[in-house]
Amino acid sequence: MNGYGRASPWPQARPYARRAIQEALEGGFTAEELDGVLGELDPTELVPPYRDEDVPGYARRAAGEIMVRYLRS
Repeated sequence: MNGYGRASPWPQARPYARRAIQEALEGGFTAEELDGVLGELDPTELVPPYRDEDVPGYARRAAGEIMVRYLRS
């Protein structure tokens, strides 16, 4: 996978990014499809977490938004 190890714009985003990727892959994305949607972006750059949003809630929302972007492409 291309950029899943890169630094996030803010350090506390790391668990959010990891969980969003996991949620998307468990939801049926292949690594290649996910790379195609994310490109060089961290999931938290594409779908920023809301203030005080918990990690599981963010992951579900981010995976859904990533799916929408995939379907529109």
